[in-house]
Amino acid sequence: MVTKTLTAPDNKTATRLLNVAEILFSEHGYAMTTVRDISAKSKVNQALINYHFKNKRGLFNAVFERRASVLLQERVDLLNAAKIKAKKKPIPLKELIYAFVYPPLRMASEDKGGQSFVKLQARLHNEPKEIESALRAKLYDKVSLLFVDELKRTLPKLSESSICWRLIFIMGLYLYVASNTGRLEVISKGKAKGGNLKQALPEILNFCEQGFLSAPTQP
Repeated sequence: MVTKTLTAPDNKTATRLLNVAEILFSEHGYAMTTVRDISAKSKVNQALINYHFKNKRGLFNAVFERRASVLLQERVDLLNAAKIKAKKKPIPLKELIYAFVYPPLRMASEDKGGQSFVKLQARLHNEPKEIESALRAKLYDKVSLLFVDELKRTLPKLSESSICWRLIFIMGLYLYVASNTGRLEVISKGKAKGGNLKQALPEILNFCEQGFLSAPTQP
């Protein structure tokens, strides 16, 4: 199970603040988004931000943890289901990739808030290092390592280093696709739609599977 993280208080004002902050942080980043911006956009008194979240960092963490906890639990649930289906055998590669990429793609396709969160994930490396490191360690490391362990069982001929590199490539891929920048529509002349999960998912799964199945990298 994923360690339970901070979730939104059961309060309409707090939820409103989280929704507005999610959009502003995803568009402008942590440093360039002020408490005053969030207060003005949400039409909520600035003092209530401190009341619910202590400060801007507390609000940023709560924004991140609200959806990340859902995403990561879904990954774990899909991984556990695949393990049960495989019994004691290694999990088929495509099922492993699906369990990893489907939750963020689903989240981004469902509503504007989900898409904002994926954009926020994509720009996390640009945020202050102490914030980035703390969130990654708290939220992502444990689940990512579960997938590394299963990939090692499924792909015994690949070194752990190669597995980790290729998993990182997949992270970059789904973040870009889920951000839906409109670039796909331009280069495909409208034949492909970035926001179409039904169209995107099989392409992503096939591409990522072949990437993992490519020959082991020579030292």
